[in-house]
Amino acid sequence: MRRLVPALCAGCVVAIGITAYGKLGDRAVDALGVPDAPPTSGSSGERGELATALATARRQCTLPALDAVVQRLRERSTTAPGDRETFHVLAEALLERVQQHAHLRGLSIGTPLYDEVPAGIEADIDAGLDAVARARALGDDSSELFRIEAGLLGQRITGLAAVLQWNGKIQEALAKAAERAADNPQLHVALGVRKLLAPSLLGNDPERALEHFEFAARALLDDERPAVFAAMANYLQKKRQMAITWLEQAVARNPNNKFARVVLQRVRRGEEDAFARDVTAEEAAATR
Repeated sequence: MRRLVPALCAGCVVAIGITAYGKLGDRAVDALGVPDAPPTSGSSGERGELATALATARRQCTLPALDAVVQRLRERSTTAPGDRETFHVLAEALLERVQQHAHLRGLSIGTPLYDEVPAGIEADIDAGLDAVARARALGDDSSELFRIEAGLLGQRITGLAAVLQWNGKIQEALAKAAERAADNPQLHVALGVRKLLAPSLLGNDPERALEHFEFAARALLDDERPAVFAAMANYLQKKRQMAITWLEQAVARNPNNKFARVVLQRVRRGEEDAFARDVTAEEAAATR
């Protein structure tokens, strides 16, 4: 099965849907160093009410929870068309909903999620990019908005042809995100995912990826996904006990993350390909 779990509800993540093919572009963003300390601003406690509602829904790791937030934001975008925060959070909510579809998918190195993006997901990508453009037109020039844009574009990667079409724009968005805030923890999740999931010939580097995830995990205390990715980075380096420790942290941060719960049990039992295999409904039910 062709699959790649995006970065960010981990089954996630993350991520942001940017595969190893992204390595074919500008290397400057991928060489961005990890800050010594997490940012002093940007925690969930400092976010607006709309962003906090989205974060709460995301932590449920269900599509209905995200559907409700997307609907609320769409209604608000109609009644408050000049509110840039609404469009920013709507773009993020649509990215989170796209990623949630892959919550139980295995983490596979160097393989796109889809051969062809399903129509419903493509509609959310289009709507998310439209919300990015609306927020930007209203004056939002933030690092996070560029990071969200990169994540949405990355969901369109289905193979080499798509890479050639979209990679330049993805790299440009990530570079602009880094220019505005090199210590943006969600940006470092994205950069870590690129290094973690790239094939070996195109820059797979779990050790360097781990540095990004460690930084993000210190900064994003209410987000378990960096810990899941950090666990995988350790797992690929044959550091089983460290992988278990990170997965335990992920589950402690968010017990709703079925992928993290199941993979933790797999790693504890010493199963093969603990991260690569999809989570079955039976496995998810057994870890409640």
